[in-house]
Amino acid sequence: MAKLKSIRIGNCTVGGPLGSHTGLAVGSIFYDNHSIVEDAFAGKFNEEKAAALIARVNGLAQTYGVQMAFDVIGSDPDAFCRFLDFTADRTDLPLLLNSTEAEVRVAGLEFAAKKGILGRSIFASLNEDTEDSEIEALGRNKPAAVMILASDVGDSTPEGSVAMIRNYFQPILDDIGCEAPIVDLGVMDAPSVGIAMRGIQAVRQEFGYPAGCAFSNCFPQWTGLSSLGKDFVNLSLATAMVCCRMAGGDFLHFGIIEKARPMAHALGSAEVFLGFAAQELDQHRLPDGHALLKMFKLAEAA
Repeated sequence: MAKLKSIRIGNCTVGGPLGSHTGLAVGSIFYDNHSIVEDAFAGKFNEEKAAALIARVNGLAQTYGVQMAFDVIGSDPDAFCRFLDFTADRTDLPLLLNSTEAEVRVAGLEFAAKKGILGRSIFASLNEDTEDSEIEALGRNKPAAVMILASDVGDSTPEGSVAMIRNYFQPILDDIGCEAPIVDLGVMDAPSVGIAMRGIQAVRQEFGYPAGCAFSNCFPQWTGLSSLGKDFVNLSLATAMVCCRMAGGDFLHFGIIEKARPMAHALGSAEVFLGFAAQELDQHRLPDGHALLKMFKLAEAA
């Protein structure tokens, strides 16, 4: 088994032995059709509501003792930079620089360099369609972490993901000087969350890289579940988060930022179990403010 690698992203640490740090819970803001966005291409949005959402996540991370991050999404270079600027000014948590367009991702990376926030930025992400401009930009401006989407449409098995990393991504990572990426295992539908869990384990075992998935991507397709109502959707979403975390998932994308509260509670609960075992059985010193201390108020006893 490869040595487990960890990545420092701002004040957070992602990866390493299971339970030594909490997983990184990620929610999307400024996404397509987000209610706070008035014009995605002009970068117009409701600043009061956006600030309230950011403040809520900041508070949840503190209350539950879990690591959280913002997946900042943009469709236009200038608008994306405005979204990043606004978010970065209101949180110290990690920021994913995320877009479906390469030019927008590159613009976000260059803005992060000018803003001085590369140390808590995650480039999201390198994929099968990665362009030379992105590799060149990453060579000039190194974020704290680079995410790779290791989802091979021709072979969706864990073995396929491992082969894709070795054969396709490794030369790119070497080129940009990235020793350890965050690996995103693709999720196509609800049942395939189980395959992603196996992929997380395979990646950690083969490379030692932090890994995880956006398990939330499949939930809009789960129409039968949606008919039961929001509470049941959130229960299943929380179940997916905890299952992925117990499989070793370091990157846990729960979907829209509005679901941050139940997801922080679910992850905090899981981290109590993982953290206590890591402390008592593996002799890991848990970081200050860990969920084990926050959720059971054991700081004084410790």
